[in-house]
Amino acid sequence: MAFSMGMRLEWLKAGAPARKAFRLPGSGELYEEYTSRITRYASFETLGGSAGGETLWACDPRGKTISSEQLADKLRDARDSGIKRIEIVIGGPDGLSSAASKAAFRWSFGPMTLPHELAAVVASEQLYRAWTILGGEPYHLGH
Repeated sequence: MAFSMGMRLEWLKAGAPARKAFRLPGSGELYEEYTSRITRYASFETLGGSAGGETLWACDPRGKTISSEQLADKLRDARDSGIKRIEIVIGGPDGLSSAASKAAFRWSFGPMTLPHELAAVVASEQLYRAWTILGGEPYHLGH
């Protein structure tokens, strides 16, 4: 696959198994379910530690609130512009690292505060949904 994605969980120590990142019951299983679905469309990996030099998209409460369709458009634009990899960053209990707070794109799930594990689940589900929208698949159904 020419396009790849990474989800950086900033509270997870670099190199640690992704399952160690989720203490909220059921959240790890949901995260793994959606991230495994994403691999139908792009290679995907879960990373720990601070944000790197990739094309960063950060989930940030101060970011732009967008619809699922707008996220799909953003993903398509990135893929079609020749970007080979996007790294989505989820901050830990203390928020985003300084590198992640300067991400090229910051998106918000709204003004609510979510546990970081739940934010990772929501982000992974929305990325999967965006891929299905781009593929014209029935998962989204326009709602």
